[in-house]
Amino acid sequence: MLSRHRALDLRLSINESLHMVHRADWNTVARGASPYLQYDHLLALEDRMRASMDFRYVIYYNPSNKPVGVACFQAVDVVDRSSAYGDKLCRMGKRVGNHMFEDRSIRCLVSGNVFHTGDHGSHFIGGISEEQRIATVADTLSRLVKAEAFPGKPSAMVVKDIERGLSATLNGNLPKTYHLLRTDANMLMDLDPAWKTMAEYEQALNAKARTRLKSVMKKSASLRVSSVEVEAIEASTRRMQELYDAVIARSPFVMGQLNMAVYTDWKRQNKEALRVLSYELDGQLVGFSTAFINGDTLDAHYVGIDHALNERHAIYQRMLVDHLECAIRWRSKRINFGRTAEQAKSNLGALPHDMHFLVRHRNPVANKLIGPMLRSVKPAEFELREPFKRTNA
Repeated sequence: MLSRHRALDLRLSINESLHMVHRADWNTVARGASPYLQYDHLLALEDRMRASMDFRYVIYYNPSNKPVGVACFQAVDVVDRSSAYGDKLCRMGKRVGNHMFEDRSIRCLVSGNVFHTGDHGSHFIGGISEEQRIATVADTLSRLVKAEAFPGKPSAMVVKDIERGLSATLNGNLPKTYHLLRTDANMLMDLDPAWKTMAEYEQALNAKARTRLKSVMKKSASLRVSSVEVEAIEASTRRMQELYDAVIARSPFVMGQLNMAVYTDWKRQNKEALRVLSYELDGQLVGFSTAFINGDTLDAHYVGIDHALNERHAIYQRMLVDHLECAIRWRSKRINFGRTAEQAKSNLGALPHDMHFLVRHRNPVANKLIGPMLRSVKPAEFELREPFKRTNA
């Protein structure tokens, strides 16, 4: 088992921009990694976000000077408007006379991609275990913060989106001074291979679920739904930003705010593997949705919605249905719907999967105090729907 303090003894090449990174070495390691850790994907993100975020990129070299690991780190303000985590942090700060979280915002250095749900922040090769990977990037976080290499010094270090199996292995054997935080569940839906069309999916639903689906389609019938290409994304970027910002403004927990212009770059790179849909009403853009086709998985990404029209025209619920229709058409095996709106996603058949963060505060006293609090807070509860017909065992 990995020792509690163990991080791999590797040489680090640390870069403030991907433009400075040795591209061939990065690609040597990242070839088998997540698409969201690929050089071109990250470069487009950095170029569009550099005015509002700080980035660090690390290549890890073994004693033979061969690249064996890559990791991306993002410094971002995490804003908590109304979650149970923020409420407890505020109360804790007042008890000890510390106003570190009084404005419900904290600067974090994150190992991972804050704009994608999942473990997309690092990748190692050459027989390096997942536990060693996590311990090594956690140690790198501490080194980066100690080096005071950022204009706004991060107060917290975060290893983002550790999935259930790995978090169970790490629990009780965490990297030094880190705490394990259970976050809101990721909603995943496994697709039945027998569903070749939406009609076949509907046949598997129970009566209540079919009624809900028909209601969504009826309420959204006046929407004009179109697949959007690069030129249309460029022309609609300002409106897309308005709609996206409106969604973010209602979010209880925000980790970074994406510049919608990056979708033009990602669409050029991914072509059909990035799906952007526009939702128009009387010629006006009232919503958009995005999703990446990631191998046999459809990864739902960001949406933008005109909330004044959302309930009447079921805009968001229609977006979820359209994700499902696309996944069936592409013969995907799974949909990664991400966090939030859990009940709406469970209406279609998605199930919650536990996700965790590793968290450490830069201040040793504050770090000791937040440990019990983080362990005590549970993700928000929701009613899990069962939309499918019961089968005889």
